Amino acid sequence: MEIMTQIKNPAYNELYLDDVMKVHEYLFVLMEQCKQYDTLSMIDSYMRFSPIRKRMDEGNWSALNKSGKQLYNDIPLQFCKEKDSDEKYDDIILGWVADIYVIFQWRYNLPSAYISAMVPAKEMIRAFYPLHETSYKNACEKLYHKYFEKH
Repeated sequence: MEIMTQIKNPAYNELYLDDVMKVHEYLFVLMEQCKQYDTLSMIDSYMRFSPIRKRMDEGNWSALNKSGKQLYNDIPLQFCKEKDSDEKYDDIILGWVADIYVIFQWRYNLPSAYISAMVPAKEMIRAFYPLHETSYKNACEKLYHKYFEKH
């Protein structure tokens, strides 16, 4: 897979990466189905405040093997906004956002909370159209240059 080239210190063993991507794709689609809370605020809350997500960042094998429903039940809902519109996000877009967050965190070994603070879900959705046809590696590099090199 092209995204694995020239990684110096990945966050955890590459063997976990595909499974973590798949479970996050499922998780983000589950969030979209929630009728009470705004999807993007759920993504931000999960990425910034979830204890399991934090343990994933640290390479904890147990956290890396959680199911989508276990991750969904770990979302700190007190940080989520109530749904105030009927805006829906396509599963393909949500899957891409999930993949980029996972690969970005793995590739650069940065805390998910920091990544989400720098590139909130709303910004990641905006990045979909210019970046979704490029490789994950290229998309991650472009996001890194735009949001992280300045800091």
